[in-house]
Amino acid sequence: MIGTQNISAISSSHNRGPNETTVFSIPIGRLGFLSRLLISGACAFMVFLTTFFLAIVGVSIYDHIHGISIENLNIAYLYIAAPVGVLAMLVCLLYLVSDWARNKFSAKA
Repeated sequence: MIGTQNISAISSSHNRGPNETTVFSIPIGRLGFLSRLLISGACAFMVFLTTFFLAIVGVSIYDHIHGISIENLNIAYLYIAAPVGVLAMLVCLLYLVSDWARNKFSAKA
């Protein structure tokens, strides 16, 4: 049984190296290439959905203010959410793959 005195002695950082990359205490430096690709896809999907929601709300507010009606919301999807989602995917891929390559090649040096 772990007492209150022993909780501070147990540290999740004892397995981490001094230069290991963490995001929200998740050790990103230990992930493999496929895991990094899946994480970048999930990140891009979350950014796309959030941007799509905000774009729909923004287009609806714009319609209400100007008194016009856009019958479909293709503007929110094609011109706002899709480019932001692709950009988020590229940024996540660039960061995670470059960090993977840096960790992979620095371990052998």
